[in-house]
Amino acid sequence: MPTIDDAIAIPPTLTATSLLRGGPGAFGAPRGSGKTHQGVDIVANQSLSDKSIYQVRATSAGQVAYAQINGTATTGYGYTVVIDHQNGFYTLYAHLAINASAGLAAVSQTVAQGDIIGYLADLANGEKSSGNVLADVVAPYDKIQLHLECFEAPLGRTSTTTLTVIKDGCTLDDPTARLTALGYKSF
Repeated sequence: MPTIDDAIAIPPTLTATSLLRGGPGAFGAPRGSGKTHQGVDIVANQSLSDKSIYQVRATSAGQVAYAQINGTATTGYGYTVVIDHQNGFYTLYAHLAINASAGLAAVSQTVAQGDIIGYLADLANGEKSSGNVLADVVAPYDKIQLHLECFEAPLGRTSTTTLTVIKDGCTLDDPTARLTALGYKSF
């Protein structure tokens, strides 16, 4: 039976240049209107013009189920990619830098574990993470963050319109222990 380890086999970002965010960025942290944080936030702890340190990679092989802006460039999840790992698990990568990430992943595209599917930022071109990224992260690296979710849902779901089609009735999984085992430190 597949486990979260099958969906998150490798870290989505470079562990040497990013940290897991505690507090409001932790899985299950309270949000407004009685909601809770559905994933974890991974923030940059280094700032360079070289965008390679901001790579976001597929944590396991699968098929792209969603790749577009969810919300707007400044609200919601921003540029988001969802991968169906073909085993009942999906991973969602949100707040990606729009210009640096657009076109790297497309719905129905097959991706291998480790393929670059987006970037947290491209500072050489003045681009930081998209969507509603909280600003109280590791200074001075505000607005350079990945929101990662792992959830279980029937395989084969895709959407070119809304995440609701994919996430409807899903079971959320807390990826914190897995990401810590893969080498992430927290702040």
